[in-house]
Amino acid sequence: MRRSVAVTSTAAAGLCAALLGLTAFVSAAAGPDTDPNVGKPPKPLTVPLQWELKIDIERLRCLPMRLPGEKRDQLFWYLRYTVTNLTDEDHVFVPEFILYTETGQVSRAGKSVPTAVFYKIKKLHEDPLLKTQTSVTRKILRGRDNAKSGAAIWPDFDPNCGVIDIFIGGLSGETKTIPLPKPVKVVETDYLGNKKTVTKNSLILTKTLQLRYLIAGEKAARRRTVPKLLKKQWVMR
Repeated sequence: MRRSVAVTSTAAAGLCAALLGLTAFVSAAAGPDTDPNVGKPPKPLTVPLQWELKIDIERLRCLPMRLPGEKRDQLFWYLRYTVTNLTDEDHVFVPEFILYTETGQVSRAGKSVPTAVFYKIKKLHEDPLLKTQTSVTRKILRGRDNAKSGAAIWPDFDPNCGVIDIFIGGLSGETKTIPLPKPVKVVETDYLGNKKTVTKNSLILTKTLQLRYLIAGEKAARRRTVPKLLKKQWVMR
């Protein structure tokens, strides 16, 4: 059974500290004759050994929209994408799009985004096959004819931010377990909504696609800004 994990503020601080100390912990344990890669963050395999879905991503766009009852436009950002299963088996696609700003803001796609924004995007691109993130969460059958298209949408982020990272999860079955320098307590919520505190001694990282963008200009000019893609790479996260 699947379980979602909610981390309390205290546990979050502990987990962050544990992660920050992980590299130093491993490096300190490594002697002068140790493999020079010891202590570095793990990287995905050069040649994937697990299933991996193909994703085609359009450019990041800004959408000004006046919501019902509002006197001013609000800004939203979105990525349109198409996921194709070119593997030998059908796979369930559970998309996760998380945006991080260089100023520390974290935003999960779809959160605090009215449904009307999605339908505005769908109409704007005249794409009747475009699906919401909830609708695209399902088994992706093999073959190009079974590809699914969706839109990841975020509210406007920190106006003082010039660089953002978007991490896209759910595309790969590759994972890696790494030990934590010290145990961390987290609160887990099961599918029935029951919560319990558990102790984690290790962390499971998943192969994730990272996109880094430069957002130039002031907030007032954001609706005319064309974000520049600085980096696109697979990472273990």
